[in-house]
Amino acid sequence: MLIELQRHLALLQQVADTVLAGELVHKPVKLDTDYWQWYEGEGRARVEQSSDVTLRAEWASLGDLHARILTAAQAAMKVASQGDKLQARQLLSDVFRLSSELTGILVGSSMHELTSVFSVREKQLAERIERDFMEAAQVGQFSVNLADNTLADSDAAFLDFLGYTKNEADGLEIQKIFDSRPFQQLLKMARSKEANSRVSFKARHKDGHRVALEVFAILDENGGGAWLRCFTSNVSQSESDIQQRRLLSTAIEVSDQVVVITNAKQEIVYVNPAFTKLTGYEAKEVLGKNPRLLQGKETNQATRIAIREALSAGRSVSVEIFNYTKEGLRFWVDISIVPVTDDSGEVTHFVAVQHDITERKATEQAIARIALEDHLTGLPNRRAAEDRLGMEWQRARRGTGGFALAIVDVDRFKLVNDQYGHQVGDLALKHISETIASNLRGGDWIGRWGGEEFLLCLHEMDHRGAHTAAERLRKIVKAKPIKCAVGELSFTVSMGVALYNEAHENVDAMLALADSLLYEAKHTGRDKVMCSGRGGTRKGSVNWEGSQVQGAIQDGRVLPVFQTIVDLRTGKVVADEALARIRAKDDSLVSAHSFIEAAEALHLVSAIDKTISSGAMEHCARTLNEKNGRAHFINLSHQFLANPELVAKLLQEARDASTECGVVGCDLRPMVIEITERQGSDIQTLKKNLQPLIDAGFRLALDDFGSGYSSFLYLTELPVDFLKVEGWMVSRITKDERVRQLVETLVSTARKFNIITVAECVEDEETANLLRDIGVDWGQGYYFARPEIEER
Repeated sequence: MLIELQRHLALLQQVADTVLAGELVHKPVKLDTDYWQWYEGEGRARVEQSSDVTLRAEWASLGDLHARILTAAQAAMKVASQGDKLQARQLLSDVFRLSSELTGILVGSSMHELTSVFSVREKQLAERIERDFMEAAQVGQFSVNLADNTLADSDAAFLDFLGYTKNEADGLEIQKIFDSRPFQQLLKMARSKEANSRVSFKARHKDGHRVALEVFAILDENGGGAWLRCFTSNVSQSESDIQQRRLLSTAIEVSDQVVVITNAKQEIVYVNPAFTKLTGYEAKEVLGKNPRLLQGKETNQATRIAIREALSAGRSVSVEIFNYTKEGLRFWVDISIVPVTDDSGEVTHFVAVQHDITERKATEQAIARIALEDHLTGLPNRRAAEDRLGMEWQRARRGTGGFALAIVDVDRFKLVNDQYGHQVGDLALKHISETIASNLRGGDWIGRWGGEEFLLCLHEMDHRGAHTAAERLRKIVKAKPIKCAVGELSFTVSMGVALYNEAHENVDAMLALADSLLYEAKHTGRDKVMCSGRGGTRKGSVNWEGSQVQGAIQDGRVLPVFQTIVDLRTGKVVADEALARIRAKDDSLVSAHSFIEAAEALHLVSAIDKTISSGAMEHCARTLNEKNGRAHFINLSHQFLANPELVAKLLQEARDASTECGVVGCDLRPMVIEITERQGSDIQTLKKNLQPLIDAGFRLALDDFGSGYSSFLYLTELPVDFLKVEGWMVSRITKDERVRQLVETLVSTARKFNIITVAECVEDEETANLLRDIGVDWGQGYYFARPEIEER
C-alpha cells in the first residue's frame, strides 16, 4: 500500500502542475487509470484476503473518496483548460483536502497491513527456529489422551526412538511403552504444575529392548478433554549425546539469527557467525565482555532497565532495542533472552536470540513521518505538535520546567494567495517557517498549526523573556523578505503568547489564552506581539473579557435575565426574551455586549447559549402553568446550532419541561429561536441545522433585520415568524424621515409574509407611539421594562 500511496501522491502532483500551468490540452492526465485500476483490482483482492477487520472497514470507505477526488480533479483541469485559473486553484484545494483524508486512511491501513505481515513473518520464523533446534537436538514430541491413555501426535523423532511407524503408534496404549509407575509420577508432577515436570525412565522399543528416555510433560486441559503434551530425548547412549550436541552446534552456527551466550555474570562466552555479520565484531573481540558494549547514548534507558531487572531476577525477557555496530552504525534488533539453570535451579548461563528489524523500524518511521510531518514545511504537523505540547504540559506539571507557547499568524496571507497564487503562498510559508526555526534557541521548537498559523514552544521564560523572544522573531521575519518569481515580498506576523501557569486547568486553557491574545494582536493593528501578564494587555480587551467569560462558565456565574415584550396597540405583555448576563465577583451583573465578542472569539458562545436556553426552558414551563400564552425568545448562535449534540440536548430539555400546555408538540408553540442574518454565509447549512428544532415546534425570529445584505434571502429560505427591527433604526425613527420610510417598508413586507414585527431598543413614549402608528406589532426596550432576574 505504501507503493500505491507514493503513486497517488505523484499523481496529485501531476494534476497540480497541470492545473497551475493550464496545460490540459497539451499534456493530458488520465485520472482513472493506474490508481483506480489498482483500487478495483489488486488492492481489493489483497484486502479481501486479509483477516484484519479494521483494514476491511477502512477499505470500504475509500470508494466514495476515490470518486470525489476524481470528480474534483477533472473539474479543476477542465476550468484550467478554459483559462479560469482562479476557479481551478479553488477546485484544486478540494482535491488536496480530499486527498488528505484518503492519505490518512491509506497510512492507517498500511500500518495495520505491515503489523499483520510482520506478525505472521515473525511467527513463522519462530516456528522454523523451534523446528530446526528440536530436529538438531533430537527432541521428540508426543501426546497422551488421558481419557483412554493412548498415544497421539507422535513425531518422527519419537517414533525413531522406539522403532514404530506413525500408523502403528497412533492409538497405542501407553502401558505397552511405559511402565505404570514412572508414567503416573510424570502425570502427577504435570498436574501439580511443578517447574521441573521431568522424569527419566526406560521405555519399551518395538523389538523388545529398553531405551532410556528423559520426558518433560505439560498438562493441557480444554473443552475437548485432557491431554499430556510430552517432549522427550534419547539419553541411552553417550554417542547420542555427542551427536545431539554436534547437530545443535551446527544449527546455531549456520542460523541467520544472532545467538549470544553469556555466563551467569553476563560475560560473553559464545557468539555465532551471524553476530559478527550484523555487528562487525569478531568473536575474540567480545568474549569475556558484557553485551552492553553494543549499546550507546541513544539506546532507550527504559529498555536497558527492563533487561537488567529481568536478568537479575532470572526471568526471560523479550524487547526491541537500538544498538550500534563496531563502525558506529545504528541498528534495531528484536531480542529474546532466556536463563539456563542447572539441576539445583541456579542460573548458569543466558542465551540470547535476536534478529535484525532495522528495515521494519525504518518503514514504521517513514509511516510516522507521513502521519506526523507537515508535507509543505517539514515541520511537525498539528497532530504531532499537540502530542509534543502534551509532553511539555506534563513536564511543567511535574515542576521540571515552565514554558511559553505562542500562536503565530502570517498577516494578510489570504491576499497573497488571491493575488499571486498558492505556489507563491506556499513558498512564503516555507520561507517564514525556516526563518523562525533557524532563529530558535536549542530545545525550543516550532510546528505547523494549520493554514498560515504556526505554534512555538519557548522553554524556561518569564513574561519579559517570552515577550522579548517573540518580538525578536517578529522583527526577523519582517526584515527578511522572500524573493520569488513575482519579485520581493515582505511579510509580517502577529503573535499571541501564553505563559504556563499552575492555575490553568489544562493545556487547552493555555491555547485558548494564546488564541485570544493573537485575536487581539490582529484586531489592534497586526504586526505585533501580545503576551499574557504584561501591561500591553489592556483591561476591556478580548483577552481580559475572555478570561472573565471562562471563569464565569466554570464557576456557574452565567445566568439568564428576562425582558418583557409588549403589544404596541394594547400595551399587554405578549412575550419575553432570555438575555445572557454574568454575575461578577462583586455581585454586579455584566451585560452581554461587554463579553459576547470575546465569547465568540474564544468559541465559548455555545456554552453560554446552553446555559441560557436551559433557564429559558424552565421559565417557559412555569409561565405556561399560569396560562398567560406568552412567547419566549432565546438567542442561539451558529456555534450552538452547528453542534448536533447540543441541539439534541435542547430538544430533550424541552420535552422534559413540557406541561399539559406543552413547551413543544402543541399548537401554542411558545418557544422562539432568535437568530441574526450574520449567523453564517451558508444559508443551506443554517437551514439544515435549524430543521430539528422547527420540526419539534419551535418558531423562528430574525434579529437585527436590515443590517446585512442577505435579509430578504433569509425571508425566502427560512420559515420566519418574527422580524425584529434593529435598534439603530428604532433610535433614529423620530428624527430621520428616511429611516422612518425604511421601517414602513419593512413592516409592509412583513405583513405580506404574515410575519409579526418587533421593534428593539424602544426608549421613550414618542418612539413607541410612532412605531405603533407605522404598524409595528410589538415593542421591546427600557421604556417598557428592563431585563430582570426571574423571581421564584
